[in-house]
Amino acid sequence: MELLLSDEQKLLRDSAVTLVERSAGPKRVRELRDNGEETDLAAWRDVANAGWLGILAGEDAGGLALGMTELALVVEQAGCGLMAAPIAAAAVAARALGDSDSATLRDEIAPAIIAGELIVAAAFQEQRRGVELGNISTTASADGTGLRLSGRKTFIRNPGAIDGYLINAAGPEGPVLCYVAGNADGVALDIAANNVDGGSTGTLKLDGAQVAQAHILAGPNRAPGMTGEIHDQMLLGLGAELLGVMEQALNTTIEYLKIREQFDRPIGSFQALQHRAVNDYVDVETTRSLLYQVCGAADNGRGSSAMASAVKAKASGAALSVTKSAIQMHGAIGFTDEHDIGLHLKRAMALSAAYGNEAAHRARFARLSDSEPSAT
Repeated sequence: MELLLSDEQKLLRDSAVTLVERSAGPKRVRELRDNGEETDLAAWRDVANAGWLGILAGEDAGGLALGMTELALVVEQAGCGLMAAPIAAAAVAARALGDSDSATLRDEIAPAIIAGELIVAAAFQEQRRGVELGNISTTASADGTGLRLSGRKTFIRNPGAIDGYLINAAGPEGPVLCYVAGNADGVALDIAANNVDGGSTGTLKLDGAQVAQAHILAGPNRAPGMTGEIHDQMLLGLGAELLGVMEQALNTTIEYLKIREQFDRPIGSFQALQHRAVNDYVDVETTRSLLYQVCGAADNGRGSSAMASAVKAKASGAALSVTKSAIQMHGAIGFTDEHDIGLHLKRAMALSAAYGNEAAHRARFARLSDSEPSAT
C-alpha cells in the first residue's frame, strides 16, 4: 500500500530511514545483548536530537505539535532497525505531561523528556487486570496537599533505564493520574529475568510513594479520559513498531529467496514459496493500512479505543506469523542465532505481548465496539 503522505511527512520518513540505518540494526542489537543493555542510550540521544520525542507535544513544551501519523512513521522505521529505545512511550508521555494541569510538569518534566534527558513511560497494567483500565487496585490517599500511592504496576517493558512513570490510581474522590519519579521514596522496581529479545520486564512497587501536588497530571474530571488516550496512543505506537519489525523481516526474506539456489534455480522461483511470501506481504500491508487509517482518524479528533485495540491485535498476530514464516523460508540457517532473521521473531514475540496480546485485544475490541458505533 502506498501511503498518501504530505511532503513534510515524506521528509520525516526519509530522515527516519537515514537515522535508523546509522544508529540501529542487528549488529547493534547483538552488541547491546552481549553487554547486558536493554536500552540503546546512544540511539536515544540521536532520536532526541532529531526531535522524535517531541512529535506529539505542543510547541510551548518544545515539541513539534504533530500527530500520531508522524509518530507512527518514525516508530515504524525504528522497528525496521530493531532499535532498542522506547520512542513511542516517551513521546506519548511528553504530550500528556505537556497537557497536564501542573505548571511543573508542563515546563520542566515534559521539556526534559523531549530533550532526551529523562525516559518516562506509562505504567497502567496490574496483576490479573488484563488490558482493562478500570477497577484499579493501586490507591492514592490524601497526604497534606499531595497523595501517597500504594499498589503494584506490572509488565513494565525494559524498566532499567526508565527515570519516571505515569501512574493511574484510585484516589479519595475518584481516579487520578500522577507522575512518579523512579527514585522517589516508597518506589521500588523488581526486574524479572530477561525477555527473549534481550530486554526485561519489571514490576513497580509503590509503598506509600509520595506524590507532590505539582506532580498530579489530572484529577477525577480529566484523569479517565487522559489515561484512556495515553493507553490508545501506546497501542498505536506498538502497532507501528511491530509493523516495522515484520516489514524488515519480509524484505530480508525476499532478498534471500532471490539469491538462495536449489536445483540450479533461485528458491524464490518455486510457487509454494511465492504463495507464502505473498501471504506475508498481505499481512504486512493490511496491518499498515489499518494502522495509518486509525492514526489518521485520531489526528482528526475521531480516536477510538476499540480501533486502537484492533491495531494492536492485528499487528501482534501478523508480526508473529510473518516473522515465523520468514525463519521457515530461510531454512535451517534461519534457526541459528548467527543469522539476523531470528532477531525479528524475538522482537515480535516481546512486542506482541506488551500491553496485551492478540487474543486480549480482540476481546477488548469486541467489547468496546458495542459502545463505539464508529469502531465498526
